Amino acid sequence: MMIGEDVTVGIVGSSPKYVVWKGRNYTVTKIGLHHVYREGRTLYHVFSVLAGTIFMRLKLDTENLRWNLEDISDGI
Repeated sequence: MMIGEDVTVGIVGSSPKYVVWKGRNYTVTKIGLHHVYREGRTLYHVFSVLAGTIFMRLKLDTENLRWNLEDISDGI
C-alpha cells in the first residue's frame, strides 16, 4: 500500500534499525535492497526493509534529512 508519510527512523552505522510510524515502533529485522538516486541537487537513499513479516520501503531525503515511508505491505 502506498503511504507517503514522514516517519522517524533509528540508524546504527548506515543501516535503519527501527521505524516509528503512527506512534508504533517497528524493529527492522532484515535489510534488503538499498539504492541511491538524485533529483536535481537532492540525493535520495531508498531502503527496502523487513520488520518481522512487514515489508517497508523507506526514503531518506539528504537535503532535509527527513525519512518517508513510501510503501508498506504485510505480504497478503
